[in-house]
Amino acid sequence: MDILIRAKREKVRHKLKKELLKEYGDELPKDMYCYWTGIHPKQKNLGKVMFTDGKTVYAEGKIICENAWNGLEFEPLKKVSYPQPKKAPTRGFTYVA
Repeated sequence: MDILIRAKREKVRHKLKKELLKEYGDELPKDMYCYWTGIHPKQKNLGKVMFTDGKTVYAEGKIICENAWNGLEFEPLKKVSYPQPKKAPTRGFTYVA
């Protein structure tokens, strides 16, 4: 199960692998992860998180886990561009099968 989140690009930019590499050099630490607070999915088989501007998915990454402190933890995001697979919520997230 994938998760779709609507967010402004500026809020997500620092989570992009490309941007993190500028900060860390040529290689990211093996235990590097990003997180999005306030997201606590009930599903257990989580695939990827997708960020959308309301029309286009512009970033995605593999979900690592969900925890009580950070919320949704995922690998650094890669930049993508494709139509969102489902109507995006104005707040929170939605599941995408």
